[in-house]
Formats: sequence, C-alpha cells, structure tokens
Amino acid sequence: MNNIFKGKDIEFAYKKDQLVLKGLSLSIGEGQIYGLLGPNGAGKSTLTRVMLGLDDAKSGKIEWFGKKPNKDTNKQIGYVPQDLALIYDLSAYENVLFFGKLYGLKGDELKAQTKYALEFVGLWEERSKTPKNFSGGMKRRLNIACGIVHDPDVIILDEPTVGVDPQSRNHILDSIVALNQRGRTIVYISHYMEEVEKICSHVGIIDKGQLLCEGELSEVIQSYSKQGLIELEMENEGTIYEEKLTQFDVLSLEGHRVTIAIAQKDFTIFKTIQDVFPQEIKSFKYIIPNLEQVFFELTRKKLRD
Repeated sequence: MNNIFKGKDIEFAYKKDQLVLKGLSLSIGEGQIYGLLGPNGAGKSTLTRVMLGLDDAKSGKIEWFGKKPNKDTNKQIGYVPQDLALIYDLSAYENVLFFGKLYGLKGDELKAQTKYALEFVGLWEERSKTPKNFSGGMKRRLNIACGIVHDPDVIILDEPTVGVDPQSRNHILDSIVALNQRGRTIVYISHYMEEVEKICSHVGIIDKGQLLCEGELSEVIQSYSKQGLIELEMENEGTIYEEKLTQFDVLSLEGHRVTIAIAQKDFTIFKTIQDVFPQEIKSFKYIIPNLEQVFFELTRKKLRD
C-alpha cells in the first residue's frame, strides 16, 4: 500500500525550549480511514497544522503523495476543522460555492461540485437557507460539504461530530465511510472511541507530542490491550468497599459501579471476587479488550468531552 502521508522525526515548538511535537513519526496509507487519538494537549491540533503546512516544523521530514508539500498537493487535501468555518450571512449554496472558488474551481465545474457536495451531505434541498437557521448537525454537515467541494483525495476531519444529535452523528459517520468507499483516504481526529472503532481501519495514538502506537485497529487492540475489565454493580456506594478492593487493580469507583482491570482471560478472578464480596454484588460483567482500554493502558488517562 502506498503512503499518502509520511512524517519522520517531526519536531515543533511554540517556544524554543517547549517542544510540542517530539520526534514524532507516522504514516497514513492510501485508502485508509486513519483514526488519530490523543488526550487534550497531546499535540493532535499542532500535528494537524504541521501536516497542512499552516505551521512549519522545527525539524523532521513531511511528504504528501511521495513529495514535499506544494500548491498541487494542497489541492488534493480537504480539511474540515472542528471550529465551524461558515459564513452565516450566506446561504448554504453560497458557502460551498465560496470555498469551491478558494480551491480554484470555476464555471460549470464549480456549480456541479457545489451541487455534488450539498447532495452528498443531504443539504441540497436546504441550499437556499443560511447556516444561522440550521441545527448543530446541519452546520456540521455543511462544514463537511465546504471541505470536500473540490473532490480531494484526502479529507482530514477534526472532531466532526462534536455537539450533534445521534441522527446527524450517524449521517456524518455514514458519509465518511461512503467517501472512503469512493477511494478517498480519511484522517479522522476524534475522542469518541466508539466512533473510531466503528469506522476506522487504522489508528494512531499520540500523547505528549509522541506517537505511542500505530497500526491496523484490530492489531493495535490485540497488541496493546494487556487487560480485560470487570464491571461490578454493588449494593452500596463503591467507596464503602475501598479496603476490600485494595487487592484488585481498580480503575474507577463511580457510585455503585466498580471497574477492575484483570489479565486477559484470567477468569479465576470471578471466584476471587465472589469470595471477597459474597453478598455485596448485584451484577458483574466481563468487558472484552477494546480501543478505550488500549488508550487507558498507554496514556493512563480517559478521553473526556
């Protein structure tokens, strides 16, 4: 598989002595939906700006389509920012038309691509309305239309489902998969683990400006999740049992719910738990290794809204 993007030993600092990216290297293959994950302050936004050429790396090497970034490679990339890039006094059609012009589209091609983008996100019938009259989900979809109007080979989406209703979320995720099925490479930046697991083929996790892991989603989960989880529903508040819980690897105590990490497939733990809590457990379940566990294992943090 050809690499669409390749970054090697990227360093970036807003101040001379404060590196935000610390020798970070990653690669994104053609046709992938690549999920880029990391806690707040990990360097995701900075990495994205460096990838797009909005900020210059202090050192390292960046290639798009096997060459250094230039005007031609930039036209092959679409960017959908987390902050809505919309002009609220223009109609939906005029917004997409405006961005199409910025990408160099003209005449009939511009009109055709504007219609294509609005139809793709399900807003063609709403094209004469202004974004100020749109719901949050519709604004997000219009934001995507503005980023894909020039039919780029790569689309970078930064938190495209933040603050939207479930129906709009599903529409956006389905649209991303459809773009990928049309041969587009997707870079999907999100903190919603279930979304990444649902649509991404590959994943990279960064923290403190460094890449912690990268690879196919299933292989990352298998390789880096050292634990399974047991979730207990207790009769009383979990804090009452803190002394008894010291013998276990407790990840969280939230109300009546206690989450314990265990070695994968170590099912003898169930008997131990029952011996320690013969009467206090209302229910328990085993949670198979997943991406959130990998994230927690590598960063010892939980992603928050």
